Amino acid sequence: MNFLRNLFSKSQKEEAVTPFAEYQEQAKKIFIEYSCNPYYMSREGINFSQYHIAKEREAEWRNEFITEWISKLSTDDLTAVHKLEGASAIEAVPDLLAIADKGDSYVKLWVANAIWTISFKNDMERALQKQTRDAAMELLELIIASQVQLSENHKKAIPNEGIKNLHASTPEEYIVNYAKRLLKEAKK
Repeated sequence: MNFLRNLFSKSQKEEAVTPFAEYQEQAKKIFIEYSCNPYYMSREGINFSQYHIAKEREAEWRNEFITEWISKLSTDDLTAVHKLEGASAIEAVPDLLAIADKGDSYVKLWVANAIWTISFKNDMERALQKQTRDAAMELLELIIASQVQLSENHKKAIPNEGIKNLHASTPEEYIVNYAKRLLKEAKK
């Protein structure tokens, strides 16, 4: 009889622990996949609240996500810039600005765009929001005022369709026109 009790108790414990761990792993995977962004999840029809993840745990996962993508910031591959933008990672703004200083005009443009988007994070203090927006506008003004510098890879990354849509004839003109458009929107 004890044998059956032990066997039965063991399987109940295993069932109680394993599904919870798997459940948490699944929740974390979704949270990370959608850049820790509730809007992205809801837009795709994902009801993340069904996982009942504590806010502290979400904050822990978000910090891991941001730390990982900050470590991957590069002037060659802007995936990290876009991931940090998607996460509204205000804490990454200094690192984003540092990478913009090292990059060509293409990098500066996408960092400015990311910082501008991040500045709309809902729970941001007004002073920090203004400072973040000002940094984005300064980067855009720098792009417009300076001679455009583009690596060959970044020239290739600009689609011909994008060039036409911005009434540009060269990748350099595309960069300036895009920066002007963003700056005009920012000053509204």
